[in-house]
Amino acid sequence: VEDHAEAVRWYRLAADQGDAQAQYNLGCCYDHGRGVAQDYTEAVRLFRLAADQGFMNAQFTLGRNYETGEGVDQDHAETGRWLRLAADQGYAGAQVTLGMCYENGLGVDQDHVE
Repeated sequence: VEDHAEAVRWYRLAADQGDAQAQYNLGCCYDHGRGVAQDYTEAVRLFRLAADQGFMNAQFTLGRNYETGEGVDQDHAETGRWLRLAADQGYAGAQVTLGMCYENGLGVDQDHVE
């Protein structure tokens, strides 16, 4: 039986101690409104805490938030920056998305070779 509110409670305890995985998971809860009221701004704040610690899932998600403008002002340069950090760690989703950014010149100089 799923209990999103209980998950949020445990994620918050770990996130408050600086655990990047918990910060990311709690951010996902806010992003999707699971166990808490949906709040894109809070989700982005938590994703950034995890991303700043090098957590590649959060870096990818934060890059996508900057791409779509969900919870932050749309900023394609930030999209490219965060996707690059995740891609450099081997995150396949970030590599594909960054490739599309290069193909279309979104947040990076268009480069069909890169």
